[in-house]
Amino acid sequence: MKQKFTLKNTYRFLLVVLGTIGLMINTELQLHSLLYYTTLSNLLCLVYFAYLISTKKVETGNFKGAVTLAITVTMLIYWLILAPYSFNVHGAFEMTGALSVHLFLPLAVILDWIFFDQKGQFTKKAPVYWLAIPLSYYAFTVVAATLKVVYPLTNTHYPYYFIDSNMYGWTRVFINVIFLTLFFLVLGYGFYRLDKKLGQNK
Repeated sequence: MKQKFTLKNTYRFLLVVLGTIGLMINTELQLHSLLYYTTLSNLLCLVYFAYLISTKKVETGNFKGAVTLAITVTMLIYWLILAPYSFNVHGAFEMTGALSVHLFLPLAVILDWIFFDQKGQFTKKAPVYWLAIPLSYYAFTVVAATLKVVYPLTNTHYPYYFIDSNMYGWTRVFINVIFLTLFFLVLGYGFYRLDKKLGQNK
């Protein structure tokens, strides 16, 4: 048991250190990077795991599921929607940063849940609550657009084209948001079902 605890915390320490370096490379420490879901979800994971390490807390609750889903959203949105149209990184340095925040850290968080968390702890309604993080970010983008905030990477009032009401209109954006919400709700319940199944196998 002691060996497993040591392995878990070593893994999480490396996750935080390497994830922090990757985030610093990707954002170049620009303050405006905090406007983007990618940065915020990565930062959430790093702060959360740093907290777990510092308190030696054994996390088995629903909040771990919320963090895991939040960073999974980052990975899937990037690779399924954004990357095919905007994969414009240049050089190994930028590539390292992009892969870190969009692939390496998300996979590391998912693997942490698979290998180190006690299973069978998620409640049935938890996946619904997990949607609060991505939906809160969308609400933030609507408020920011109303205040005429400009996102440097797109030079528009929206961070991502698929929620840009100026480009597509509110009806299309509403449909996009509903579709993505349902998709990630299904994904959340996928985590829930897997959690239950792995818990029963122990």
